[in-house]
Amino acid sequence: MIVAPLIAGTVVAAYASFRTKEYTSVAYLRLDENSARAADAIMSTVPVLDQLLTKFKVDGATAEDRRRALDSNRSISVAQKENPRTSPLFRLSVTNADPTMAQAINAAFIAAWIEATIPPPIKLKALNDEIARTEQLIPQMSALLDVIKKASPPVLHAENTLSEDALTPAIALITKIDQANKRIEQLKLQTLGASQDAVFSPPNLPDAPNPTHAARWGLLAAIAAEILLLMFFWFRHSIKWRQAAVE
Repeated sequence: MIVAPLIAGTVVAAYASFRTKEYTSVAYLRLDENSARAADAIMSTVPVLDQLLTKFKVDGATAEDRRRALDSNRSISVAQKENPRTSPLFRLSVTNADPTMAQAINAAFIAAWIEATIPPPIKLKALNDEIARTEQLIPQMSALLDVIKKASPPVLHAENTLSEDALTPAIALITKIDQANKRIEQLKLQTLGASQDAVFSPPNLPDAPNPTHAARWGLLAAIAAEILLLMFFWFRHSIKWRQAAVE
């Protein structure tokens, strides 16, 4: 009687351990905190999830159930030992009962995210128009800077040095030219969206299941059940002994 609960608990735990075996594929992305939040939001959208559901079979009674099941097995978190506010590296994890499937779904999430960041035609045209306008301003400001330099009276004993009156507007123009060049770089990056350069490490193929505590908890539950069973029999026999002593 004492051994039976232990055996039963062990069998249940072993079965549970087998049934809950899962694998997690991990990729590392070069992102800051805001970009990681944006990537997480994009991957959770209906268009991205539906795109993946056309490629992978996910159980669920309805389309929404399947979306939730797919998204619940994905997470983005800061890389280990990194500060989330300053870390340049984030970890994208996808869990599945099949290690090959976990890796494939992870790669599909990354591909769908990169594709989703590419601006649509109207947005792309607006970005290109702003780039063109900004590029036109740079030669105009450069020409104005040359005019200021030529109009500035020479300063004694100082070659290539502007007079005090010309120095302030010249510095302002140089600053604006620098800002315009940086703005053009930012706009060009926006036209490209995210790129494969953001993938520091592609999704790995997990070679071992995630650690599980099912067996341990099953064994502990069996031991606890045995203790309760012993206490019950001890209490029952204690009552009988007392009744026998009274008689």
